Amino acid sequence: MELGVSAVYKFSLFQFHGRIPKILAEAMFMSSTPVYCVNHPKTETLLTCNKCGKPVCIKCVVRTPVGFRCKECLNIQQAGYYTATPMDHGIAAIAGTIAAMVGGVIAAVLGGVWVIAIFVGPAAGGVIAEITRRSIGKRRGKYIWLVGCAALILGSFLGASLFGTLSIGFGARGLVYGAISGFLNIGLWIYIILALGTVYARLKS
Repeated sequence: MELGVSAVYKFSLFQFHGRIPKILAEAMFMSSTPVYCVNHPKTETLLTCNKCGKPVCIKCVVRTPVGFRCKECLNIQQAGYYTATPMDHGIAAIAGTIAAMVGGVIAAVLGGVWVIAIFVGPAAGGVIAEITRRSIGKRRGKYIWLVGCAALILGSFLGASLFGTLSIGFGARGLVYGAISGFLNIGLWIYIILALGTVYARLKS
């Protein structure tokens, strides 16, 4: 019996991380009419999107909790999931930076006792992420996590630099000292790295 898709190719589909159901694998071996991926006309396949029904190959399909879906359908679904506007990204950047500045001052004060930063960092990251989310009404954005992480880094260094500047007074000398002391503060770096992980996890979800 001739097969629409080579036995080796079908077997490789079946072995694809165990994601192809057994019944589908059997159907592959029984098929004699070749079906081609809508995005790759030369690639035979028996996979279809469970949303639109279009035939797609392994490169064009994504496994979801409700079955295999093509990337086009997923993009449409995600477009409805992300409701943040461009203005929301700006508001999130401002709110996150201000909140991070406060955390940066605290991290600079605790810089000499860097062990404390190990515990303060994740907690502060959670607070900053929550302030960022609430500032935009908890709307989700595809790149809100990136804005939040950038705001954390910028705000933390600004806060630490401000603390260093205030310690010797304003002026050119104070600004330079504040920037250098913030950059060389080991506790601040530990704080930022740990806080970043929390901000990323909270805003990415």
